[in-house]
Amino acid sequence: MNFTSFRIVLFSVLATVFISSCTVNPVTGNKDLLFVGEDWELNVGKQNYLPLRQSQGGDYTADPGVEKYVRSVGQKLAAQSDRKLPYEFNVINDSVPNAWALPGGKISINRGLLMELKDEAELSAVLAHEIVHSAAKHGARGQSRGILLQGAVMAATIAGSRKGYGQAAQATSSIAAQLTNTKYSRAAELESDLYGMRYMSKAGYDPQGAVDLQQTFVRLSEGRQSDFISGLFASHPPSHERVAKNKATAAVLPAGGDRGKARYDKAMGRLKKTSAAYELFGDAQQALKANNIKEAVNLTNKAIRIEPREGHFQSFLGDISIKTNNYKAAKSYFDKAVKLNPNFYYYRVRRGEVNQKNGNTAAARADFEASMKLLPSAEAQYGLGILERDAGNISAAKKMLAGAAQSQSPVGEKATDALLALDLGDNPQIYLTVNRGLSKNGTFAFQLINNTSRPLTGIQLGVTMGDGTKSISNVSGTLAGGETKLIDTGRKMSKAQADAIKVQVVDVNVQK
Repeated sequence: MNFTSFRIVLFSVLATVFISSCTVNPVTGNKDLLFVGEDWELNVGKQNYLPLRQSQGGDYTADPGVEKYVRSVGQKLAAQSDRKLPYEFNVINDSVPNAWALPGGKISINRGLLMELKDEAELSAVLAHEIVHSAAKHGARGQSRGILLQGAVMAATIAGSRKGYGQAAQATSSIAAQLTNTKYSRAAELESDLYGMRYMSKAGYDPQGAVDLQQTFVRLSEGRQSDFISGLFASHPPSHERVAKNKATAAVLPAGGDRGKARYDKAMGRLKKTSAAYELFGDAQQALKANNIKEAVNLTNKAIRIEPREGHFQSFLGDISIKTNNYKAAKSYFDKAVKLNPNFYYYRVRRGEVNQKNGNTAAARADFEASMKLLPSAEAQYGLGILERDAGNISAAKKMLAGAAQSQSPVGEKATDALLALDLGDNPQIYLTVNRGLSKNGTFAFQLINNTSRPLTGIQLGVTMGDGTKSISNVSGTLAGGETKLIDTGRKMSKAQADAIKVQVVDVNVQK
């Protein structure tokens, strides 16, 4: 097949994929180019909804009535959606005002954004907007654009080399994290505003709530409040255009509707009453960053007096206690945090670390394993790896430590060291490459290559000569991480003699 024919076939295939991937959008009725199906959406949502909430602060549990209320409003709106999905609604325990939707109808709103809303109509505007993002497949549409771009790059590579087909990138859990942080297109935002307001109206809410909400967001964005910029505005940028469009939409929808201010105020009563506690907690975190431990403790205790049901406050005091090596106090604080919210991974991880430090291995294992079910973390993997190592389960230890070692963090560094210490003896050739041959002077030489980022020492090489004679050669000094070292024996010989010599690593250690 010549190159021209190849291009014709290639673009015919791409055209076929393009046509077959066009689907009717269930919300707008327009045709969309999608390379991912509904199964992909449902799987991404189901697999990543809990881990993403965990990674952003966990669910808000100090007042369970808040989440129950948000869910009731969300389901009322979901009933008006043009696409039936397994919609879920949760409140994340974070002060940054934000809301996001995963494909498959998984929607979250932050505690911080609830504090900024004035009534149920504004809450319905936020939730309906996110419902449309899921129902109209905006996340899937963005993923399809990425796949199409990959396809274009792949096609260019094929055409350029005239051989090979490449390999398309596979969707992983990182996609979900990208979807919650990626800025939606202007068209997607306007689409979500329009159909979200229609859902609001059908559910009995005053669509003017969406207008008021956008006007507030525009003012806040112009004032450049940092929390809003880093939160909601990062993925949902407000604009005067959106305000104008929302006004036009409200004008053609049935007038009036429910604002639900009294219901909203009642549902948010405790949250708003305790808002000062979270402001104090923010100040306490800043004090600890400045290493003002006494002030951090005082501020956190003030926060606890205002909101004694908040596990984050107790956990923070536990963190401070670890920092000051008071592990008995730390255990007490983490016990309180877990009691307040047993389903947040961080409390479990930290209590597991304290239990491990105190020699209570059974309790440490239980906490680490519980945390892994909520959100796999390098800290829990490292802790479990050390527990397995100490119990003599080396294979299981290596598996856990290898997972933790992938983290670009201090615990990842510790896991790397622990993994090397375990695996070097079993597989030294993986970490230390030994080449042998003749130098330019015709003398026999070894080349050592440290394939790790850690300094290696105590290197012993087993040398087998062509006549079967064996000896041990000790390499003095330390081989730095990534270093290559040439050791010339000064012994002249022929190439045939050099080729007959076999060299292998007998022993090597990580420098302490």
